[in-house]
Amino acid sequence: MNRTFHSKVDWWYWLLMAVTAFLLFDFFWFHYYAATFVVAMLMIFEIEMLVHTHYIVTSDGELCIKSGRFVPGRTLPLKAIERMDEVTSYVVAPALSSHRVEICFREGSKLEKIQVSPQNCKEFMQWVEKKK
Repeated sequence: MNRTFHSKVDWWYWLLMAVTAFLLFDFFWFHYYAATFVVAMLMIFEIEMLVHTHYIVTSDGELCIKSGRFVPGRTLPLKAIERMDEVTSYVVAPALSSHRVEICFREGSKLEKIQVSPQNCKEFMQWVEKKK
């Protein structure tokens, strides 16, 4: 059975969306058409990320990381995961919160890292460990 974990959303993401919405209204009100179009596209991107950022632990032993329809997803075999640590970071990642889980996994001979921000980090880490 697959288990889906939705992303935790921090205050800064809501602030970003509020500022974008204000700019969209302002540019529309004052007839700045090019700026309105650009900010509208940014708002759509932000909403897509908000609605579609989630992490799926599949029954096939994979972790599927999705972050909106416009950003390519990533799939990791659970067996490739070497460790997981809770971190606080603002680095660009498929995460809408600064409270994250950093996943270290082996891809070929290289050790890679990716950060995700599930709503319940401990439950997410336990579920991944259980399914490995």
